Amino acid sequence: MKILVTGATGMLGYDLCKVLAEKNNVVGLSRGKQIVRTGLSGPDFVKADITDRKDLTDLIVKYRPDAIVHSAAVADVDFCELNPDVAFKVNTEGAENVADAAKKAGSYLLYISTDYVFDGTKDSPYIEDDEPNPVSVYGKSKFEAEKYIQAHSKDHLIIRSAWMFGEGGKNFVDSTLEHARKNNMVRAISDKYGSPTYTLDLSRAISSLLAALASRNALPGIYHVTNAGICSRYQFASEILEYLGIKSEVLAIQGKDAGGAALRPKMSGLDNSKISKTLGYSLRHYRDAFKDYLQNKEGK
Repeated sequence: MKILVTGATGMLGYDLCKVLAEKNNVVGLSRGKQIVRTGLSGPDFVKADITDRKDLTDLIVKYRPDAIVHSAAVADVDFCELNPDVAFKVNTEGAENVADAAKKAGSYLLYISTDYVFDGTKDSPYIEDDEPNPVSVYGKSKFEAEKYIQAHSKDHLIIRSAWMFGEGGKNFVDSTLEHARKNNMVRAISDKYGSPTYTLDLSRAISSLLAALASRNALPGIYHVTNAGICSRYQFASEILEYLGIKSEVLAIQGKDAGGAALRPKMSGLDNSKISKTLGYSLRHYRDAFKDYLQNKEGK
């Protein structure tokens, strides 16, 4: 398959390109000046801006990929809250541009969404049919994109994921280690819960899902894809430091005391039953995933 990946030099985009290029012809789109990143030898890279509707459409029609994985987004939740115009321009209008261009080029669209489309008031993990009710600008901008894609794109698939960590991007695992080593103390929220997700595992699941769609062994729709398990940031930080043997204090704080402009869902864990049945396997537990990530990163 010929697959185009937006946000190709972002944290998820990096692993997507690496994994998808193993069996496909991959073209990565990035708006940044630094197009080629070390470690990516397979894909081709093109500079593109998803908010430039005409240029983006011309480029996608020119390449005519079999599928587009749209991972580009402004994912900083507090930045989005303080800059709603930017959030909706990139996360909503940008996704609309990609969806319309995909339709024109006859390409299948796979859109990366978020657990933050939910308000977090549910006591159990969210399933795909639960009603979204985002409480932040970031969540609203992503949900608006979901609705547009569902209404205007016949050949599409929406993947909601959460709490991503991986190579080459700002993430909770790395920031936990940085604070522990610099300050000998980590502050982490103990009253909000989610599903940590290793971008490499997510990318592998997306690759399997695209193959299943191509062979008609999977149906279009919404899928929740995270590593197994749900935890608080406090629990996650404690497990990271314990695994590495770092003797640093982890201070439990309440979400209301953490600062930040945006509201976060109290419980945004995602139920992975649907994707497990579709692919025939379950993603590993987040503990096994972050240990694998740290083994590669820290040489442990």
